[in-house]
Amino acid sequence: MLIGVYHRSDPFESVGRSRIDALIAEAELQGIELCFFSVNGIDTERGTVTALHPRNGQFHQRETPYPDVVLNESPELSAMRPEQEKILRTEVPFAVHLIGNKESVTTYLQTDYAEFLLPTEKLESPAAAETMLKLYGDIILKPSDGRRGGGIVRVKNEAGSRYRFEESSGASRWKDLRELRKSLRSLIAKQTYLVQPYLPTLTAQNEPVDYRVHVQRDGNGDFQVTRTYARVGRPGGFVSNLSAGGRSPDLEETLRSLYGNEADAMRIKLEQTALRLAEAVNRPYPFLCNELGIDLLMNEQGRIYFLEANASPETRDHEDLRAVRLFHFCRHLHEVRSGLVRNRRSIGMLVAEKDEDFRLHDAMAFASAAHETDFFWFRPVDAAYDSPLLKAMVFQGGSWAAQYRRLPDVVYDRLKERGLRRSEKAYARLQSIPNTHSRPAGSFNKVKAYEMLAGDPAVEPHLIPYMALDSAERALEFIAAHGQTVIKPSGGTKGSAIIVVQREGEHYRVDDPVYSHLLGAEQLSALLEGLAASKDMVLQKFIDSVTPEGLPFHIRVHLIRDAEGVFRIIGHMPYISTQQRHKVVNHHSNLRAFTQWYWFLPYQFPGREEEMDAKIDSFAYAVAARIEERLEHRLWEIGLDLGIEQDGSIWLYEANMNKVGVINRELEASALLVPSCIRLMKFTP
Repeated sequence: MLIGVYHRSDPFESVGRSRIDALIAEAELQGIELCFFSVNGIDTERGTVTALHPRNGQFHQRETPYPDVVLNESPELSAMRPEQEKILRTEVPFAVHLIGNKESVTTYLQTDYAEFLLPTEKLESPAAAETMLKLYGDIILKPSDGRRGGGIVRVKNEAGSRYRFEESSGASRWKDLRELRKSLRSLIAKQTYLVQPYLPTLTAQNEPVDYRVHVQRDGNGDFQVTRTYARVGRPGGFVSNLSAGGRSPDLEETLRSLYGNEADAMRIKLEQTALRLAEAVNRPYPFLCNELGIDLLMNEQGRIYFLEANASPETRDHEDLRAVRLFHFCRHLHEVRSGLVRNRRSIGMLVAEKDEDFRLHDAMAFASAAHETDFFWFRPVDAAYDSPLLKAMVFQGGSWAAQYRRLPDVVYDRLKERGLRRSEKAYARLQSIPNTHSRPAGSFNKVKAYEMLAGDPAVEPHLIPYMALDSAERALEFIAAHGQTVIKPSGGTKGSAIIVVQREGEHYRVDDPVYSHLLGAEQLSALLEGLAASKDMVLQKFIDSVTPEGLPFHIRVHLIRDAEGVFRIIGHMPYISTQQRHKVVNHHSNLRAFTQWYWFLPYQFPGREEEMDAKIDSFAYAVAARIEERLEHRLWEIGLDLGIEQDGSIWLYEANMNKVGVINRELEASALLVPSCIRLMKFTP
């Protein structure tokens, strides 16, 4: 295996000599060929690099094919990368990546890891610092992009209206409030600062102490602890960074001096917390960080606070240890890329950025394993990233973990954003892979759907009388002809922006999902003209689909293609409004209930269960067949929403061909989806 150590100008200038020596020594021990090159050595037309190869204490220049892995020490921001490097990144895995600044990392951790975070505010004005000073009396100001303790300021209120303003460089002076505000404005003008309370843990000698846990990914792509060490600042100081004059005493002795017999337990607690936080810090990025320095503060009671994470942590005292695991991870990248490991056929599920339908994820993983197929899920940002590898979430050890994978053999598309600009790059990268969904993004227009379904004798009698809302005059005629009428957007809205209109004497009652209004004819005409102007509204006759108690309901019938490519019903889900006046069952403001189909049928249609079950299924299959006949795009799922009147009349509210939910049907869905995806791998031309 050939690993190329790369920097755009000169790796020997950007990488310290101790690190280079450690890399060369460890490469020899692990039987890895190493070379060093810059951007000038990349030949994208020939697919080669001209590099220096170490041998017997000397370096020899020669041209070779691209390395198997690039170890890009001292990486740069994407905007600064030369074109040759960008091309190389699409062909060869790069091992090292940058993460965001302190502000972005802390913001992301707020949701699930707030217990580890110090109160933090962005210093946008002196007022933010003054507020925190009033609460804590002692605060720290740190640059959001700062490194190695540089630029940190401590402000302490020690004498009423007097403040001690101390810099990490050692300079310290007293200021009144006016002077303090002036200094704070000066800091804000230079760069982005964050403000936090200063809650130090001090040694017996009044030295601040915190901990650096250096974690690296191993030969399986999992984070492991390489080294944990204490960082102790000078007496009376407030920074502990080694580059700012701190020291690193023996970890066990430091912990024992602070926690006595609990020292070992505290070390384990620090390391386990660091591993959890490392995965969380890496989560939003479309790559795997090869290493992170997780800085933690632990108070006298053992409570841990996250300080920051560094993508290129200081390792000058353990370069040899770092090199061991670094090459293990590089070997892992090469093995995944070349198919030496994890080479079973695979299903990749493309999901939305904030998808949390983990019950479906779990079900797909279990069903895939039963078919000896790998399964993982990934986001559009992962697919859009320039790399031959794909960052994916893999089920292992009872939980989901980030791992690298090759592109899947088939994509189960839950995102359904083909054609949208924000997902354009992701779909472009996946274009050569069989995909369960080829329709452009967006809900299917209700008018177009009705027009597509019309003409089929098995379907047309169940289409609700409708019309596009193009004028108030025609809308009033429709209401007069059909009575109670539903007005809703032609595109999908999940129950939003829907109103129900019915005449009451000389007035019209207009119910939206939350309120009820009584309007005169002129007021309703004005409302209808306004809605008609949007050119995206449709009127439908209201269907009185209610339970014996008068509670509105609809039935979602979910169809999925099976292993033979034929649509099969996987379930019927009754959605019931808990309030009579809430006609729109699926609006977020409505408290709705769910029940089992085999409970609902005998309750709603006593003595007619089998008849109604058969009628609904027959109609659902007829709709699916009509859609398949008339629709040019491929789709794998259909969700039909049906209303059923007391006499058993079945009406189609809408056909959902976009993002069909699977709540409470995850196992049934995966049992069909996995075999059908496997079939698509084999038979798609």
